[in-house]
Amino acid sequence: MSERKFRFEVTYARRMPDPIYGRVGGERHILIVNVEDVPEGVPKDPNPRNQRTDKGIYRDVRSSLLNEEGTANTFHLKNKGITAIATGVEKVEDDVYEIEFPPDYGIVDGGHTYEIVSENRELILERNDGDTQIDQFVKFEILTGIPEELVPEIAGGLNTAVQVQEMSLAELRDEFDWIKAELRDQSYFEGIAFKENEGGHTDARDLVVMLDVFNISEWPNDRDGHPVRAFQSKAKVLDAYLDPKKRPSYEKLRPILKDILVLHDTISIEARGLHNEAGGKGKKLAFVESRKRGKYEFPFVGKESETRLTRGALLPMLGAFRWMVTEDGNGEFTWRGSFDDVLKLWRETGAELMRATQSTSADLSRQPNLIGKSRNHWATLHSTVAKRNLMAAAS
Repeated sequence: MSERKFRFEVTYARRMPDPIYGRVGGERHILIVNVEDVPEGVPKDPNPRNQRTDKGIYRDVRSSLLNEEGTANTFHLKNKGITAIATGVEKVEDDVYEIEFPPDYGIVDGGHTYEIVSENRELILERNDGDTQIDQFVKFEILTGIPEELVPEIAGGLNTAVQVQEMSLAELRDEFDWIKAELRDQSYFEGIAFKENEGGHTDARDLVVMLDVFNISEWPNDRDGHPVRAFQSKAKVLDAYLDPKKRPSYEKLRPILKDILVLHDTISIEARGLHNEAGGKGKKLAFVESRKRGKYEFPFVGKESETRLTRGALLPMLGAFRWMVTEDGNGEFTWRGSFDDVLKLWRETGAELMRATQSTSADLSRQPNLIGKSRNHWATLHSTVAKRNLMAAAS
């Protein structure tokens, strides 16, 4: 058996077609599995979160699994289970299924549950050899026939609740106070959510993502690494921001925080126009979103537009201007020159950055999400901005 195929012994199994992708083979498989039979090593390739089972909420999950609190053997009723994306689910025996996970497929939600079950399986077996009887089950929901480009989108959506909860806890610990102090006098401030259920046009995770793409401590301009994680996982960016060792580097961006937000909206609202003015080909760009009714709001510049860049196209373009960040004599991050110089450079390079994005889009089957995942694309745009700036400085 391939190392990417796993044998699941199940107690109950049900299968149903997906309401949208069922016509092309999309299916949803519900498997109820005894925790003693959960296979080891199921991949978590698309899951955007690192599993940390030492947090309080996950210690409670462990206690429930081990019947240390609450009604015994009701874990399956209190835990939402594990969701994974696979390419095949095959019944090989009565109540035995073989599931295949190629690279980039696997658990997209419930990674903490899987780790807790895996970490405690041997302990459950030991206890069941004695007087204790732990008879727990966990639900696996396996999605098959899902287009590959949807995998990161599904993973991000399913993990949003935990990300927002972590953001709210950070707000309770005053982790965002310096950001709030810097932005409080701005007209858009009331529309920023720093904890769940606040609503608004932006939340703290979005702000931290924008800071991450300009953090030259995390992503030095003279090295090959680029902040692809800003697109792939808000959770990983938030984890980095909340790391006490890394937090000071984000705070160094305070002098240019407002500028970064303005640049974010400026690029998104102007990119299509710069592309067209330069004679850009392609009436319908896959990475430009359009609205037939109403307009997109750009709160950081106080404007509206019927079009905007998709996130997968916008973040690499925004991150390219990390080249314009340097560290001053006080240890703070600032622009090379002024913010007006940054905006001027954007308007000089915008059409070229759009052409490069269009080329990457074509190479990646016009899938906007894949643009944001392409390390080569991030590097190309960063190099383009750097080259243009250096040429201007030398002239």
